[in-house]
Amino acid sequence: IHTSTGTPGPAAVRTPTYFLRDLAHAQALADEAFASDGSVWVGEWHTHPTSRPIPSARDTATYRQLLNDPELGFHSIIAVIFAPHAGRWEAAAWACRLGRIAPVRLQLSSSAG
Repeated sequence: IHTSTGTPGPAAVRTPTYFLRDLAHAQALADEAFASDGSVWVGEWHTHPTSRPIPSARDTATYRQLLNDPELGFHSIIAVIFAPHAGRWEAAAWACRLGRIAPVRLQLSSSAG
């Protein structure tokens, strides 16, 4: 599986406890990825710089909103959250479906080239 991530975009709003993406930038990234290799959006990633990598109440409300949007038509999404712990970043992944958010195994690796 090939994955791509994007930057928040120049008009994004970022604070230690809140994030609002630059929607035009995100759409352009998604359109470019789809045109390039057929990639489709499957979920969200973000950081919790002051807490653990567990979905907050705001996160779960966002996931619910995405899943309830008939224009998007999602049955499930994946959420990945990064947070600092013991001097390094840790990550956790969550499978989100209507009415249920459950942890899933996440294996991070890097490849050169």
